[in-house]
Amino acid sequence: MADGSASAHTPVEAGVCDVVRLWPPADPAAFKDGLARLASGVAVAACWSDGQPRGLLVNSLTGLSTEPPRVLFCVRKAASSHDALLAAEAISLSILTPDHAAEAERFSRPDLARERFGDAWRLNPVEPPVLTDALVALSGPVHCRIDAGTHTVFILDVSVTQSRDAQPLVYFDRGFETLARG
Repeated sequence: MADGSASAHTPVEAGVCDVVRLWPPADPAAFKDGLARLASGVAVAACWSDGQPRGLLVNSLTGLSTEPPRVLFCVRKAASSHDALLAAEAISLSILTPDHAAEAERFSRPDLARERFGDAWRLNPVEPPVLTDALVALSGPVHCRIDAGTHTVFILDVSVTQSRDAQPLVYFDRGFETLARG
């Protein structure tokens, strides 16, 4: 500001996220309802833990950098496979198609955990588990993990990418949808 005092919109130093909160937080229910209306692709994040494949469904996946190739995704700390992913050196992300709706259900529901990682998965102990017919499969070492309140942000250095032509499975308004091309 002209008088030298700090503005509510003062830029923060790069890499620093700890700032004084100037505005009250959003109403939690309204915030969750708003985010439910953000259409997103869905992927299974998978790793190995104690010799067993572990994974869960994520819809908070985004490209982060092309040089070096990096993606980020977020996992709720209370999720069943959070701790396995947190400890993993390498993780895969298998982006799903509408044909994978049943797979999405298996990986989004803890009560179906025993039904995960069937015949459609490449289970090689030297690499993270990958869905063989995923729309896109990304895998590589974990670059870093960031504590973000109720979630952990994972940044993955992508060393392997496979893709095929198909439509993505989309999560919107708390349900799985397909894209309608106009």
